[in-house]
Amino acid sequence: MLSKLELVIMFGVFISLILVNKIPSLNNMDYESDFEVNENTFYVAQNQNGASNNNNGLFPVYTGDKNGPFKDLNFNKDKLPLKGGFRIILREGNYKVPDNGLHIFQNGDNKERVVIKNYESEKVVIDGNDNDFGLKLDGSFITVQNLDIRNSKVYNIQVKSRNVEILGNKIHDSYEDNIKILSTAEDIVIRDNEIFDFAKEGIDVFGSNVEITNNYIHSNKKLLGSSESHCFFAKGGSKNVVFEKNKCENIESSWGGAVILGGVSGTKYTKKYMDNSFYPQGMEIKVLDNEFTNIKGGAASFIECISCEFSRNNVRNVEWGLKFSSGPNYDVKEAIVTNNEFIINNDGFIALIEKPTSFKQFDYNRYEINKFKYIIRGKSIYNEHEEESIQVISNDQQEISIEGVKEQGFEQNSIFQST
Repeated sequence: MLSKLELVIMFGVFISLILVNKIPSLNNMDYESDFEVNENTFYVAQNQNGASNNNNGLFPVYTGDKNGPFKDLNFNKDKLPLKGGFRIILREGNYKVPDNGLHIFQNGDNKERVVIKNYESEKVVIDGNDNDFGLKLDGSFITVQNLDIRNSKVYNIQVKSRNVEILGNKIHDSYEDNIKILSTAEDIVIRDNEIFDFAKEGIDVFGSNVEITNNYIHSNKKLLGSSESHCFFAKGGSKNVVFEKNKCENIESSWGGAVILGGVSGTKYTKKYMDNSFYPQGMEIKVLDNEFTNIKGGAASFIECISCEFSRNNVRNVEWGLKFSSGPNYDVKEAIVTNNEFIINNDGFIALIEKPTSFKQFDYNRYEINKFKYIIRGKSIYNEHEEESIQVISNDQQEISIEGVKEQGFEQNSIFQST
């Protein structure tokens, strides 16, 4: 017969075995015992013991059998729902994307989006690993949130469809564009991100109904033979794009300026109407209430942009102010430029205006500049090709004074202060 001491010891061993098999290890102490499985929420946790792409992905920590997180981004995407929304929650780590990027082709809906984000406050890096793409978002109703997305050759994020949100991320180190919005994309929100170290565009927009707000965009890459980058570029038939309350600084952009409303693109990339004629490069593009600082070049260009606006912006330490240029198929029409503040360095011009440009309003601006000058130029022509169109600038140009501009009906109430 067992003594009381032996019974106590055996009971202790029995309880220990239960705990070992049922309760997560010390490495998983953040796992909640009342955790409820959601069949539409999937976890990836490369640093968790027991993480495997053979798991079901339904748990943030490994709990036994197939119950645990995926190991990396190469898990079988067939495990994700084909219809309706789902969540991919990434735990702390540096995740290298598959060769073609992390490709999300599934669609969410109005009730439940596809969400890709970090776990709680953990730091997550999506590493493009010098592949062409980081994230390829081909589906609709997708949200990308609180991630560090970096190191892609072409685009860190490419958006193809509609109702996509890019919120609160760090997006950097692309050798072309950090965010690319294709012409098929619409109803896009880009908000509260830090976007930096890009060789061409911080945000390149070909789509429509795009809202870009409260982002910090800065510091383009310095590549051999390249000195032209932009915080924001909307072209190729883009329409109804708002760039508002962003901060753009430390950009080299001698030709087009920190932002370009409209632009120039190859015929292959410009939208066409049913009669096969081209859309204007930009329509209803608005740049409002932004800060532009330390631009090695100008503030903004309007190129073949219809009913576009640059208003209430604070522009400091730029080499020139604004350009208004015709494009391959349309002139700039109904432009609005009002209530901006400019500090223009050295002998830079306030505005270069090609003769066919028409304004709805160009007034109530404030300038601090060494010499008050505007340049009036003849209309540009273009050599158009599928991949790119080349601007041929007119030799017909002349410098005019404030009085000459006022005679044309512009800047009647603007303030000019000599530096």
